Amino acid sequence: MKILFDHQAFSLHTYGGVSRYFSELIHGINLTPDYSAALPLLFSNNIHLKEKGFDINHFLLNKDFKRKKRLIYEINKFYSLLALKKKQYDILHPTYFDSYFIPYLNRKPLVVTFHDMIHEKFSDQFKELTFDRGIIARKKLMANQADRIIAVSESTKRDIVELLNIKPEKIEVVYHGCSFPPSVVSSTEEPDPVPFPYLLYVGSRQVYKNFGGMLTAIQPVLKKYRLKLLCAGGGGFTESEHQLIQSLGISDLVEQHVINDQILRKLYQQAVAFIFPSLYEGFGIPILEAFDCGCPCIVNNSSSLPEVAGEAALYVNFNEPDSVIDAVERLLSDTELKQQLIKKGKERLREFSWKNTVDSTLRLYKELG
Repeated sequence: MKILFDHQAFSLHTYGGVSRYFSELIHGINLTPDYSAALPLLFSNNIHLKEKGFDINHFLLNKDFKRKKRLIYEINKFYSLLALKKKQYDILHPTYFDSYFIPYLNRKPLVVTFHDMIHEKFSDQFKELTFDRGIIARKKLMANQADRIIAVSESTKRDIVELLNIKPEKIEVVYHGCSFPPSVVSSTEEPDPVPFPYLLYVGSRQVYKNFGGMLTAIQPVLKKYRLKLLCAGGGGFTESEHQLIQSLGISDLVEQHVINDQILRKLYQQAVAFIFPSLYEGFGIPILEAFDCGCPCIVNNSSSLPEVAGEAALYVNFNEPDSVIDAVERLLSDTELKQQLIKKGKERLREFSWKNTVDSTLRLYKELG
């Protein structure tokens, strides 16, 4: 059985959860004897393709100019259309929600993956989610056109059913795995240890990530214990973030760090806890990264996060600062609790692997074939 994937995620994204998922899935399918995956691309600057050994040409990697992504997109779209017109595939699995391929489906089964329903749930609440006003309509079209939908969590499945009025039996839940690489550098290349205790926040700080709410909730415990908050990745602080940090009186306790995988691994390993205040996540891969690195987790009791973390995390409500402070203080004072969470995290991690993702997806393909 031949599965045709299209270009979209790899034209649009240089890194991130969506393109990582598809690169792992395509790579895994091509390791099996009875299935193959085709990815018609001429150019891509996606780092996850490189990590999995795909032989793809880079496009002016170190040069930025207006409409660069649009140019990559249109070139690769042409290549995807050529593959569609040849009709030499059994199932189409697009990597995003542009419906350009629908006239060329040739009655072949269509599988679509939904990673979250953030725009549908929060675009009226957060202006930053209105930059792509067409995404909601495109997702609804894809949901209706698809023969089967993959949701990355039961939480996401429930949201698809509720918000798009899709029958539950059309949706299959297939969890993500963890792609965090093992530490392979020599001791001379290891990042220097951080010389102070800290909580770790990872990734982007878009409004629905609840970064501001988290700062307000934890500022008393940061001050009380001279505990720092390290923000890994996500770009430098914005002017409004600087103003909030300053107004809370914690300018000397909050830092933003540029990272790579090795630095991030070390930051997880040394942290008092990883703190995940997001209001909504389709899955929540950083939880698995923290588990992999032996880092206790304090997470918001919302969306898919309890589904992923199970009993291996402390759950809080970031609208109730006392619950956040209590969780941090417990981890600071209770070594046994911390070790229990680390052990449970390692055990929980075994339930999530890219091999499981590939195997579950192949079973779904087989049902359609």
